Amino acid sequence: MGTVEGIINAIGSEVFSALVGAIVGLVISVIFDDSLRALKKKIKRKYKRMFSVKNEPKSDYFSFGNTKLNFFVVEGDGQSEFSPDNVECKVTNETFALPEELAVLKQEIEEDEDKKKANGLPSKWNGPLYGVARYRQTRTEDMEEMGVVFSFYQTDYFTFAATNLQLDRKLDSGQTIGEKYIPHESLEDVQPFLANGFGIVLVVITADENIILTQRIKSSGARGGEMDVSLVEGVHPSMDKQKSGNKGPNLYETASRGAEEELGFSIDKSDIHFLGYGIDLDFYQWNMIGYARVPETAQQIKDIRSRGASGKWENSSLLFKNFNVENMTELIMNEEMWSTAKVALYWTAIGEFGKKFDKKLSQLSRK
Repeated sequence: MGTVEGIINAIGSEVFSALVGAIVGLVISVIFDDSLRALKKKIKRKYKRMFSVKNEPKSDYFSFGNTKLNFFVVEGDGQSEFSPDNVECKVTNETFALPEELAVLKQEIEEDEDKKKANGLPSKWNGPLYGVARYRQTRTEDMEEMGVVFSFYQTDYFTFAATNLQLDRKLDSGQTIGEKYIPHESLEDVQPFLANGFGIVLVVITADENIILTQRIKSSGARGGEMDVSLVEGVHPSMDKQKSGNKGPNLYETASRGAEEELGFSIDKSDIHFLGYGIDLDFYQWNMIGYARVPETAQQIKDIRSRGASGKWENSSLLFKNFNVENMTELIMNEEMWSTAKVALYWTAIGEFGKKFDKKLSQLSRK
């Protein structure tokens, strides 16, 4: 009997020990497993930080399919448009001084252009431009239609040349101008001294369903020799003033004037559709983007321009493409153009063809 009790006690002791051991082992396993998971996550996060490109929130950039453009949309989607009454422009007397290292670059440009001029060589002139001091998004009370109030300050071309045209220039810090001064973490916030040369970008559709494309002259200060959309025009502080009331510019006036100068014909302001605005990050340039349908045919526009246009020198030639889904997808996907031009083409196609264009473009871009 004693022997049996001893055996039972021994078995019970072994079972208890095994049970305790199993529990302890399980606890240790869980602790270490959690620690390993935490360590793994920490290493993964550190690895991503080490090899990711800083200050480039690409997920916020304009994209379709597998393609991302270097463009940030502030307002607009191509399906809605601004009413002229909902686009307000003001001018502030504020000034926004350049950081010293950029002021030095501007001085160098001024001196270089003065030397060219003195020697009878082709030179750039320091024309007036508007920069964005701030903006405010609005909505109408009844239909919640989008609106905007821009506050502009006066700047000039040499400031634009010293900043926007040199964003890839390395500074003494080792950073480029763009890396140091563009507010990458909050692109919706304006960097005023860098937001020079606010402009209008317009796609023009003719009466016979062609869009106008332009070929920029090779000597152009920006994007020389590149293909572009119909009209890219900077807002002018003197020529684009509103006829009455507020002293700020009229963006519809800019578009109409630009068409007259560069294309040779005027565009009725009622035919202009502004679809949105945003920032081209290659130049940190803010632009209002839209399209216009005109009553002239492609041939009529060719004939008109052949007789002369005051701003004809800015583009070496006009090109015409039939306005259909296939041609628009081809242009957006394959043509060498700056991001703003492709956004203008996309929004125009969405505005005219609807979401079927978006579906087509996304499908092709994933192939």
